[in-house]
Amino acid sequence: MLKLRGIGLSLHGREILKGISLSLFPSTLACLFGPNGAGKTLLLETAAGLRRPSCGQVLLGEVPLHLLSHKERAKKLAFLPQRSSFFFPFPAEEVVSMGCFAADGCFPLKVMEKVGIMHLRGRLFTELSEGEKKLVLIAKILAQGADLLLLDEPASNLDLKNQHMIYRILKAVSREGKAVLVSEHNLSLANFCERVYLIDQGEIKKGGSPREVLSEENIRKVFSISPDLSDIPFNPQGFPSKSSSSESADKKAGLPFPGPDGLSN
Repeated sequence: MLKLRGIGLSLHGREILKGISLSLFPSTLACLFGPNGAGKTLLLETAAGLRRPSCGQVLLGEVPLHLLSHKERAKKLAFLPQRSSFFFPFPAEEVVSMGCFAADGCFPLKVMEKVGIMHLRGRLFTELSEGEKKLVLIAKILAQGADLLLLDEPASNLDLKNQHMIYRILKAVSREGKAVLVSEHNLSLANFCERVYLIDQGEIKKGGSPREVLSEENIRKVFSISPDLSDIPFNPQGFPSKSSSSESADKKAGLPFPGPDGLSN
């Protein structure tokens, strides 16, 4: 369980994050939404231990994150940055295997099969499409075996099909008991999340279920636009409905992806 308690962060004398508190429980996929410069990336980096907060605490369970060694931390949480610094021409299987450094038992091929990328195992990472690279990197952090996953805009610059594929994977691993926190811009992807948070100017403005948080009034306040909520197609269960073709693709990938009734297929 991740707990952020009164997190503040100042950079170059400027207050960026302001008293942020939230808790993330197992079996939960939560999304941070906010405009550019709202503090989403810095909040995730702070939660991952890459930045030391100016005030407040990051707790894993009841243990302050900064008291854990790098190896202990890696066993408990995995972080995927928005932009990968990995540019080496290694086979995809080797890239996924690099996530095993902290795992007690690691089976990278099983993870690749689970994510549906076994066909990429021998391909060089540098030759993959952006969507394929994201799937390989997600498999890499899953191979780490951590129960807490933090991902900074994992679906950025991807087409709609790959966005939904990635979020179905994240939804599936959350249903296996992991806690997942992502930052995102595309509000329609909130359909995959149990909880969403609106962040603006370094503060959490609203948190709760997608229906509770993504009201026209809240979106207008945070994004300074008058939204057309028909562009955010919530269905009664809070998850996007799926076509028979996407269901077939899910089953082929071997993941217990959520069906239109909110249950695993």
